[in-house]
Amino acid sequence: MVLSSSINRKHIFIATGVLIALWLFYPRSDRKIWNIYSGPNEPKLSDPKIDVFDFPALDSWEIRTVCETTKWNSSLVFTCDNNHGGVGHVRNGILNCVRYAIAAGASLVLPNIALREVEEEEMVGAHEHSVRKRHGPGRKGLEYMFDKEHFVHSLRHSCPELTLINDLEQTSGGRRRALLPEDLLAEHPTSGMEHPEEWPSLFETWVEARIPHEPQNERIVVDLEQSFLEYPTHSDGHAFTHQFGKILKFRSDVRRLATSTLRDLSYWYDLRLNLSEPVLKDSFLGAHIRTEDLMLGIGKRHGDVAFSHYEAQANAYLAHAVVRNLTIIYAASGSLSNIHKLAMEASQYGTRIDVTHKEDLLKGDDREELQRLTWDQRALVDYLVLLKAEGFVGVGHSSFSWNVALKRHENVVGKGRLSGEQPDGVWGDALSTLYGVRKGYVESSKCMWP
Repeated sequence: MVLSSSINRKHIFIATGVLIALWLFYPRSDRKIWNIYSGPNEPKLSDPKIDVFDFPALDSWEIRTVCETTKWNSSLVFTCDNNHGGVGHVRNGILNCVRYAIAAGASLVLPNIALREVEEEEMVGAHEHSVRKRHGPGRKGLEYMFDKEHFVHSLRHSCPELTLINDLEQTSGGRRRALLPEDLLAEHPTSGMEHPEEWPSLFETWVEARIPHEPQNERIVVDLEQSFLEYPTHSDGHAFTHQFGKILKFRSDVRRLATSTLRDLSYWYDLRLNLSEPVLKDSFLGAHIRTEDLMLGIGKRHGDVAFSHYEAQANAYLAHAVVRNLTIIYAASGSLSNIHKLAMEASQYGTRIDVTHKEDLLKGDDREELQRLTWDQRALVDYLVLLKAEGFVGVGHSSFSWNVALKRHENVVGKGRLSGEQPDGVWGDALSTLYGVRKGYVESSKCMWP
C-alpha cells in the first residue's frame, strides 16, 4: 500500500519535532560535548580526567648555566618555611628562596607554606547563603599548593648541583640563624636590589660576622624569611626569567578542576574552544575583583586607591568587556557577594553580559571536590582559568592580579616588556589590563617572577 504525500509529510514533521524535543531535554551531563575539540594527536578534552595545564619537568639550559658557575658549599643549608599570603606572595617567595639558595651555593630544604588565618565567604547547598568560616594558622608542605615531584625533578634536571633536603629537624644551635635576604642591603629601591650579583659576597660577610666558626663539622643552617619584591627577576637575562617560574606547577587536582571549569564554561555558553591553546580566542573576559585584605588584623591597606572599591572595578570591567566585545565574564574574587552583584549589574547593562564563576560552573563530584579545598587552594583554580581568558582585568594593588598578568604576558606576540603606567593609572599589554596602578607598583613588578 502506498501512502499519500500529505501523510508522509505529516509523519516527517512529527518525527522531526520529537527528535528536536529529545535533544533539547536530554540530561546535560549525558550529552556529548561537541563544541570542545583537540588536535589530531591530543586526547579528547571531553574526558573528565584531562588536564590541559599539565607540563613536563623543566630541563632548562639557562638555569643550568647559572648553577654551573656557582660556588657550592656542602656545609650550608637554607630553609624556606615562612611562605605566607595568597598565591602571588607564596609563589614569588618560594622562587626567590630557590634563587637565593643558588646564589649562595647552599643546599635547600623543601619549602613549606604558612597557612593564613582568613575569613571566607562560600555557597551553602543550592541556596545563596553567605557564611563565614575561619581557618587557623599552621604550616603545610609544598604540596599544599604545588606539585612537589615536579619541583624536585625540575631542579634535578635544571640545577643538579643544588642538593634538596626533604625535611630538617626544627632545632636551634649556634650555627643556625634567621635572615631576611634584603636586610643585607643598604638601600631598598622599589625596583629591587640594584646589584644582585653582589648579594653572595654580602652574605659571606654576614656569615663571617654572625655564625660561629666552631664546631666546623656542624652545618650552617640559615632560615630565610619570606622575601617578596626585592630580587630583580630579569637580572639573569630574559631567557632565565621566563624559564625559572616553571619549576613550580600547581597540584594535579587543582589543574583538573580548572580544566573542568573551562570545559563546563565552553559547553554552557556554546563556545567552540581548543582548551589546549595558551589563550582562548573568542572566549571570555577574566576579571579579578579585589576589594579588601582577607588576612585578619591588617584591614584595608589600600583604601586610598581609587580602584580598591567595588564600584570602580565593576564599572571599569563592564566597560572593558563592551570595548572588547566579550559578552561573558569569568569572575574571581574572595567575595562571592561581589561576584553576584557584578552579575546583577551586568545583566542590566546596555550590552547584555553574562557573569559566571567556578562555583556556578562546576557540578556534582567536581563541585564537591572544590568545596573540600581551602580558600587559598580554590583560588588556584581561578588563577589557571584566568590565564586562558581572551582578556584579563585586575587591579594594581593585588599581587594575584599582577602575577596573572605577568604570566599571561608570556603569550604576547613579540614578548618584550609590558607597557608602563598610563596617565589614568591603567597598565598592561594586549592580553591584560590592570586598573588603579601607581608608579611604585610598576617598579615592584620587576621583582615578580612570571
